[in-house]
Amino acid sequence: MSLRFLIVDDHPLLRGAVRNYLETLGDTVRCEQAGSLHEALLMLAGGPRFDLVLLDLALPDAASVSGLDTLRLRHPELPVLVLSGVQDPATVDRCLRAGASGFLPKTARIERLATAVRVVTDGGVYVPPELEPAIERSSWSRAAPRPGPVTDLRQLGLTDRQRDVLRLILRGLPNKLICRQLQLAEGTVKVHVSAVLRALGARNRTQAVLAANRMGLRLPD
Repeated sequence: MSLRFLIVDDHPLLRGAVRNYLETLGDTVRCEQAGSLHEALLMLAGGPRFDLVLLDLALPDAASVSGLDTLRLRHPELPVLVLSGVQDPATVDRCLRAGASGFLPKTARIERLATAVRVVTDGGVYVPPELEPAIERSSWSRAAPRPGPVTDLRQLGLTDRQRDVLRLILRGLPNKLICRQLQLAEGTVKVHVSAVLRALGARNRTQAVLAANRMGLRLPD
């Protein structure tokens, strides 16, 4: 399965280095580049389908997490991995609360980029191990509570197929394996996953599992 990434950073040398490294991870990996948020939005609107955006926070036309907020608003199904020169826990926490699927400091060794990308493209959330203790109580690791107990899955408003997807999420299957299990296109699975997350009041899979456990949901195999 081919993977297409969009690298958004205003430093051409860094974009090029990231692209060159990512394209060594497999013959089917392809990377495009954008030097600003505006350019990225144009490419996302009219270009090919992307599987992941690697986003710098310090863009000339987007301050701090505003670029991330815009991307999540316009393309809520698209995973975003933040690459930033700032790596304090407050910044990481803020990005994850805004819906980022991962955070990697630019000072990290290049090999960790491969790990972060694999985690995110498999539907997970990547947080640098050294920063996890400082943000373990943040929103990335807990789901927003839903009012009242849920005793029937129909109360979540999920379709039969979305309940199938939820069952596989709770078993820990990434999107690619869900596609094979249910014989669905990857884009269709992503839409169903997004619907499941909304129903559970979660931003990511980790929160979804925690929310389901809190609700006492048990789906039949």
